[in-house]
Amino acid sequence: KLKGRWALINVWRNIKDTPVKKLPLAICEGPSVPLEDVVTFEIHYADRVGENYFARKSSEHRWFYFPEMTTHEAILLKVWDSRGAAFADHPAAAGGGGGAAAGAGGERSDLVPATFSLHSAFEDPSSLPDAEDRESVEVRTVVFY
Repeated sequence: KLKGRWALINVWRNIKDTPVKKLPLAICEGPSVPLEDVVTFEIHYADRVGENYFARKSSEHRWFYFPEMTTHEAILLKVWDSRGAAFADHPAAAGGGGGAAAGAGGERSDLVPATFSLHSAFEDPSSLPDAEDRESVEVRTVVFY
């Protein structure tokens, strides 16, 4: 088990010579999604069980996107942070179980506000019906602090 802080950071980029005009990537601001809006679902692989997340619909979620992204632009998405406050008791969290760096009131003083960034492609109503399909790549990196 990893003992220090670690994170999964994805790099998302348009790989087409033309700007993204159809199905751009949207990102939800982490603090706008309370934990009770997050739904965890299991993904069963041959050798393990993984987890992924989605959020229940809420007008309180703050979504944003970068219109017409080009190949010269990229988005960094934090898709997991072992010191994320939302999942401090998750087995994959650094100090999981809430024991590390607890303050006087029992709260963890070493936590960061966002555990992950919900993100999705979406149908932009301003896109033209005959807009070219998006072509993009998303690469996962692991960061050790």
